[in-house]
Parts: sequence; C-alpha cells; structure tokens
Amino acid sequence: MSLPPPERTAEAIACAEALRGLRSRSGLSLKELGAQTPYSKSSWERYLNGKTHPPRGAVVALCRLARQPPAHPLALWERADTARNRPPRPAVPVPAPELTAVPEPVSVREESSPPEPPEPPDPRPPAARRHARTGAVLAAALLCAAWLVMAGPWRSERADADVPASSEPEFACHGQRCTGRDVIATRCGMHPDMVTTHRPAPGLRVDLRYEAGCGAGWARVWGQRIGDVFTVSVAGGEPQTLTVPDKYATGIRLHTPMVAADSPDALRVCVSLAPGGPRQQCYPAAPPSP
Repeated sequence: MSLPPPERTAEAIACAEALRGLRSRSGLSLKELGAQTPYSKSSWERYLNGKTHPPRGAVVALCRLARQPPAHPLALWERADTARNRPPRPAVPVPAPELTAVPEPVSVREESSPPEPPEPPDPRPPAARRHARTGAVLAAALLCAAWLVMAGPWRSERADADVPASSEPEFACHGQRCTGRDVIATRCGMHPDMVTTHRPAPGLRVDLRYEAGCGAGWARVWGQRIGDVFTVSVAGGEPQTLTVPDKYATGIRLHTPMVAADSPDALRVCVSLAPGGPRQQCYPAAPPSP
C-alpha cells in the first residue's frame, strides 16, 4: 500500500503560487520552460503545482524568463525550504494516572509482622535542611557542567568530521559546453572573478566576469536602455549577444550568455547603444602587450 503524500506547508503553497504567477507573466508553456532551462517539463509541472520543492536555480531561471526581480520569490523559496527541513515536534508523553494499591486483607490466623518503628525526626532546624537541599542541587549542577566541558572537544571533533572536505559549488558545464548558456542556471555566476569594468555612457556600467571552474566568461550590465546591444566574444569563438528588449529589462542587472574562454584575458565586450547614442565601442579584458 503506498504512503500518502506529505502535507504541504503554508510556505510551500505560497512559493508555488508565486512560481505560477511568474510562469503566467513569462507566457511560456511547460514544454518551453523545459527547453529554456536545465529542468524538464515534468519537473516544472511538479514545481508549479507544489508537488515538489523546486531548486533555487529554478526560481532564479523563472524570474529571468519572466523579467522580474528575484528578491521576493527567493524570499518565499527560503521560507518554504526552512519549513520543509523543520523537524517535527515530538509528542509530549502524558503520564498515566497512578493506581493506588488496595491492601489485601490479612488472615486472622496469620501472624502479623511487627510494625516498623517510625523514622526519627530530623533534628536540624528548617533553615539548615533548606541549605542542605540547595547544596545538593548545586553539586549536581557542577557535575553536569564538568561533564559538558569534558565532552565538548569530542563533540566538536565529531561535528567537524561530518562536514564534507570540499564545499565548492558543482557547476553544470565547462568550456565549450557553457557557450550560450545562462550563468545562473549553470551556477557559474555564484562566485566569479571580476575582470574589468567599463562605463561607455553616463549611468551605464559593463563588467566582464570570468569563472575558472566553468572555463567561461560573460558581460554583466547595469543602467541599460531599450535597444542597447552587448556582445561578448573571444578570438575564434562564437560571440554571444544580449539585446535589451523592453522597459522591464532596464531596471535590473542583466548578463549576456556565456562564452568559453581559456583565460579571462581572452574576453572582449562590444557595446552598441540605442539609436541616438555613441557608435559601437569594444573593450578588451586586458590591454595589448607593448
């Protein structure tokens, strides 16, 4: 007999509703979502219906496709993830009522044992008895504290032994397999190196970035306007282009698709501003050697 599915938390329901709203804004079908992200059509069906808690990268990828800032959806995802990993509260045991034993009647023919003599009263005054009880409690507390101090180093060594030796992120591609792919969905944009920064126009910033673990680089832009075009390339490679399509893509940070590069010095970015702006300008990652 199959087990019933686990109950969904209120946080998981709110996260799924936010994902459905992003998917509606994107206008993409489940099949199109599967084609434009690393997650399959069936996975998206489970994420949007709340059957499965989505990975963080799926939320970021859907925000990008819907051209929405990821801050609020990621906050909902964090709450759902915390609630999902929250251990259930143990049930408090209810003590059973004490049963009073009924003494059996003593046969008149049996010899009854002589009653035990009453316990002699404590000759100490009440204040002395209270001090004695307090001293016993303090002694027990000191013993517990000493045990915790001695057990602390052992517990710390055990905790350190359970930590994986490597906490490096697992990238979804490397080299040529990264060309044309998204930096968020592949996790290449988690901790990249900043190569160079350029300001082709007032208010516009273009950063060349590189991740050695992925063997790829890209351009990140701020302050862009509708119609601006940004192209990142390497010698002998396939250029990757980002065009700012509408107003929803002007108030957020954007990045070009990635291009495979053996080193950050091989990267080059070209900027073509909207009509009325300066002509195309290109910037290498490193100045040519003299």
